Amino acid sequence: MTTKFNLVDHYHGNLTWLPERTIFLTRHGSQAYGTSTPTSDLDVKGICVPPKEYMLGFHKVFEQAEVKGDPDMVIYDIRKFFKLASDCNPNIIEVLFTSPEDWFHTTPSFQKLWANRHLFLSRKARHTFSGYAMSQLKRIHTHKRWLLNPPTHKPAREEYGLSDQHKAVSRDEMGAFDKLIEDGYTVDEHAMRVLQKEKAYQNALTEYTQYENWKKTRNEKRAATEAEFGYDTKHAMHLVRLLRMCREILVEGVVHVKRPDADELRAIRNGAWTYSELMLWAEQQDKDLDQLYAQSPLPHSSDRDKLDQLCIEIIEEML
Repeated sequence: MTTKFNLVDHYHGNLTWLPERTIFLTRHGSQAYGTSTPTSDLDVKGICVPPKEYMLGFHKVFEQAEVKGDPDMVIYDIRKFFKLASDCNPNIIEVLFTSPEDWFHTTPSFQKLWANRHLFLSRKARHTFSGYAMSQLKRIHTHKRWLLNPPTHKPAREEYGLSDQHKAVSRDEMGAFDKLIEDGYTVDEHAMRVLQKEKAYQNALTEYTQYENWKKTRNEKRAATEAEFGYDTKHAMHLVRLLRMCREILVEGVVHVKRPDADELRAIRNGAWTYSELMLWAEQQDKDLDQLYAQSPLPHSSDRDKLDQLCIEIIEEML
């Protein structure tokens, strides 16, 4: 595992001020969770306070700087970071709760932020963390469907009784028809049939395109694991992690980034749970979270005024 990280060595963009204006850098992702393997890439996230011309002027704009590869790195403008963290965005709120052993660079400005990290937590975590978890669940369902019944060919318009010369209706027109029907307007029966055919064709085409992209881009080792266990076990690991972190936030008011259940999470990634076990567990967890949400001592949303003042103080210090 990488123990040192020098921003100057890894950032070669045109923002020459970025290294000296970065107030925090931390390990992120599997290495921060404790679930990494020897082949896991390094992920780094950071926070910076841009120079005053980015704060006070209109011409220069900065939200984040990215570096792709190994490491993958994202450094956020402090204002964007505050906004995302105050909404309990899972990928962002974690940054404030990584273990100090995973910190690469810290400053007094970040220490002030870190000391107030509890201000960002709210019951919104119920929706954001479980929302990310459900997106993992959707991918699991989709990939399992493709494993069992993959699309066999690119759909043709004539298969759906549509002209191959042009679309019967555009996506905007389909949306307009849907809105009319939703509002109780009567739509011509012939137009409805054409609309339904167009929708069916567009859905099939989207499904085929996504399937082909999935085949081309997925990791060979991950594909072998999917074939062996019948579903995407890496998505399953993230699903379990996210739902457990959601529970911990609602009950304990803390984000456990360094996972106490890392061994079990790695086992899930290696196929320890069957597909049926995962589905039953996820369904029960989602029900439990509703009750925990109602009982949680956390506020319904973060105190934006306090966070705004904290953000202003840190920016003023850096400027």
